[in-house]
Amino acid sequence: MILIQGLYMYYPIEKRYIDYILKPFSNEKFTALNDINLTINQGDRIAFLGPNGAGKTTFLKLLGGLLYPSKGRVTINGYDIIKQNLMARKDVGFVLNEERSFYWRLTGRENMEFFGNLDNIFGKQLDTKISHLLNLVGLNGSGNKKVASYSSGMKQRLAIARGLMTDPEILILDEPTRTIDPISAEEIRTIIMKKIHEKKKRTLLIATHSLEEAKYFCNKICIMNKGTVLLYKTVDEILSKYKNLSECYVAYLKQKQHLTY
Repeated sequence: MILIQGLYMYYPIEKRYIDYILKPFSNEKFTALNDINLTINQGDRIAFLGPNGAGKTTFLKLLGGLLYPSKGRVTINGYDIIKQNLMARKDVGFVLNEERSFYWRLTGRENMEFFGNLDNIFGKQLDTKISHLLNLVGLNGSGNKKVASYSSGMKQRLAIARGLMTDPEILILDEPTRTIDPISAEEIRTIIMKKIHEKKKRTLLIATHSLEEAKYFCNKICIMNKGTVLLYKTVDEILSKYKNLSECYVAYLKQKQHLTY
């Protein structure tokens, strides 16, 4: 389903004024992703783990077609994310953990209408889809309330509904329960696994810091740090060698000398 080959992502390093004098021709770059090669199969549920700055979010944005790689190739269902971006993106839904991505003065339904229009969905088809999605995430009674009045958990439910607008085969979730309370987090997990994955066997790509959540959601683990992939294995393979995911996580970061203790 997803093939990643020789993937690199560079960002220019911001220069100070003195740098323009001392190194006027310097063109230093920060390497956010370094030679990543992965194959992701249909129906996989993959947790992307790693410290802050490991490259998880950048990598997932590339897979979602929100960024273009500096070098390398990514294909989604055979479509190249650079040459055939629109075709590649139609199979991918993105759930950002970012409350500011909504228009707070609009209602939940009005927000969904706006984003639905951006996806070229209109009229009765859009109304039906919005009602279905709001019901799916448990917001059917709150669709006509302004998003400004929503709790963090409700905003995250709305973000999930928005990510499902085009009925994507692949759903990317960036720390889906980071900003919400434990009860709301458990409800979100149930929605993702029981209502979103189980019925349609969608591929789930989840960036998280929670090892417990990784084990609950996923059948594969990808540990990243400093833009590189340290480990990419199934949960069963990992647990056949380590007592738990935590032991594996710490061991890999230590042995690769990416953390100092």
